[in-house]
Amino acid sequence: MRNYFAAALAMLVFSLLMANVVSAYGYGTSSISLNSNGSSLAAGGSTSVGYTVSLASGSTWGTTLSVVNAQQLSSSGISVSLSNTYGDPTYSGTMTVNVGASAQPGNYTITLSATGDDPSSSNANFVLTVLAPAPATTAQTTTAAGQTTSQQTTSVQQTTTAPKPTTTANSSTTGVGAYYSPGNGTAQIASSILIVIIVLAALYGLFAWKSRLARLAVIGVALILIGTVVWLYGDYAGGIQSYIWGGFAVILVGTAVWVYGDMKGGTFRQRVGKLVWLSIILILIGAIGWAYGELYAPGMSAYWWGGTALLVIGTLIWLYGDTKSGAFLRKGK
Repeated sequence: MRNYFAAALAMLVFSLLMANVVSAYGYGTSSISLNSNGSSLAAGGSTSVGYTVSLASGSTWGTTLSVVNAQQLSSSGISVSLSNTYGDPTYSGTMTVNVGASAQPGNYTITLSATGDDPSSSNANFVLTVLAPAPATTAQTTTAAGQTTSQQTTSVQQTTTAPKPTTTANSSTTGVGAYYSPGNGTAQIASSILIVIIVLAALYGLFAWKSRLARLAVIGVALILIGTVVWLYGDYAGGIQSYIWGGFAVILVGTAVWVYGDMKGGTFRQRVGKLVWLSIILILIGAIGWAYGELYAPGMSAYWWGGTALLVIGTLIWLYGDTKSGAFLRKGK
């Protein structure tokens, strides 16, 4: 029994690491270069500058470019758009900067950062100087009592430059384009906490139940849930393909392990066998439907959460079926 427990635990640890290994494939670093490091504009003006995200080390994989301080700049009346935000380095695009009429004169720094499987080791900065309105002098002549007096008055002249059109381009090398939102730290923290909770619950289950059927069911549940969390993180972290397909692979491994356990435990020969088959079908539909969304409708959260709902519902039904079959009451097989 100890040997079996060690093997089951090793299988769980190996499968957990699998998501990490798959997601780590293609990891490297990237560098960001700008055709110009700065520009001066009057309020109402705009400018465009080219950028390139190049591979600095490692292998190429999906990388997302974003403006780190976009929200802060927007509150100051400055909007920044990127024509191409996702791709396998090397890829390039155009950054368009529009200065609103309400923008105050001063210096502003636009910071670009690459995240994903080839994150940038350092940010790229573009210094924008918003110019103060230039004063205009007007001569005013007044005639009184045969005398002519000239008086100069100063008025503020607003310079307006029509904004250049913004073009949104998608990456053609990966097939996902710029449909995903840039990654954020909240998704990483939440997914890490969920994975830790799932692992701790799985370890408790391996200690609490001694039968092979129960332990394989615990491992299967853990892998399906971990794969789902990893997959969701890949979507919300900017469409990181290694996490997306790594999570998909772990879900399939967990399903296979669970099916093997139920086959050996005789669950399919009992009345609840049909219920278990239903849960497996739901899990497969959820995983395949989600994968379809990644390939043909990237960035659509309806596929993410639809797949998640089917995976979780299928897992709960499967657990109920195994419980009814007595899997968690057996001391032996």
